[in-house]
Amino acid sequence: MKLHMWGTRGSLPRAIDHKTFVNLVDKYAKDAEKAGLSTISEFRNAIRDGDLSTPLVYGGNTTCNEIHHKNSRIFVDMGTGFADASSEVMAQGRTEFHIFLTHLHWDHIMGMPFFVPLYIPGTKITIYHVHPHAPEYVRIQFNGINFPVKWAKLGASIEFKQIKPYVPISFDGLTITPFSLDHPGGSFGYRFDAEGCSLAIGVDGEYKRFTRSDLDRDLPFYQNLDVLVFDGQYEMDELASRYDWGHCSPPIGVELALREGIRNIIMTHHDPRASEDKERSMLTEAIDYRSTKLAGYKAIWQDLKQPEGPNILLAYDGMEFDLKKLTIRDQLK
Repeated sequence: MKLHMWGTRGSLPRAIDHKTFVNLVDKYAKDAEKAGLSTISEFRNAIRDGDLSTPLVYGGNTTCNEIHHKNSRIFVDMGTGFADASSEVMAQGRTEFHIFLTHLHWDHIMGMPFFVPLYIPGTKITIYHVHPHAPEYVRIQFNGINFPVKWAKLGASIEFKQIKPYVPISFDGLTITPFSLDHPGGSFGYRFDAEGCSLAIGVDGEYKRFTRSDLDRDLPFYQNLDVLVFDGQYEMDELASRYDWGHCSPPIGVELALREGIRNIIMTHHDPRASEDKERSMLTEAIDYRSTKLAGYKAIWQDLKQPEGPNILLAYDGMEFDLKKLTIRDQLK
């Protein structure tokens, strides 16, 4: 099982304007000087090879993840990253797509009108959803006013399938189970299990229900988990002023990972206003938080043969890894 992250921003896409780009180039040029690089060629190679920083930027597209397992390709959400996936799936000649929706907020569906296979006859798209009104709110984008193409003019065959929380469905040995998250209007995470590997996508979620007793039916979806994709949009002090906005903060995810033995946690749904410096600062704070709390969970992590605790990363557009070959390590040390 593999995960490819096509979009990792939340709420709005994030563009890199001229000033931001100049500041990033300046930062990496200074890092190159400190590393002893003296030519443009050395600088270019260091950028390409990730020697100065990986990633260079923490994403611009809104939420879209793709899970690969055998011949199945499963998308979770249709943010603007879904539009960027078009070129790859077209090159592969793929004609059948399965899409799971966490919820219907705009940043999670706004890429759909720009997904090229939508307009190609012979394409089959199945959209799985828990929310009963999902078909209505997906179709409304194609009313000829919000977007010029009307639903009836789409070339693909599109089917909606409503699914129930906690009831698994399977694709070629891959089991997918929806569970509940805390988010205005309701949101649902998905856990993927196949061949001894486990991945959960837990966005958008505020994680107001945090204790084991409060999580109740949702607790098992965080246990015996290889990777959790977690909603880490805000710093802790920001979170205090954004109660009931439906998003969370990295230290809460780290605490959850420590307690439940989640081996790797990837923070995503980055605030569109957050700079690369801020994202790295949030990552550093999460790693420091893990260090202060690890002793209280020492026995769990010794049993997992991972005494340093959960690996912590920040997602970025294009991030990809194979759960069978997990070599994830913190992006900062």
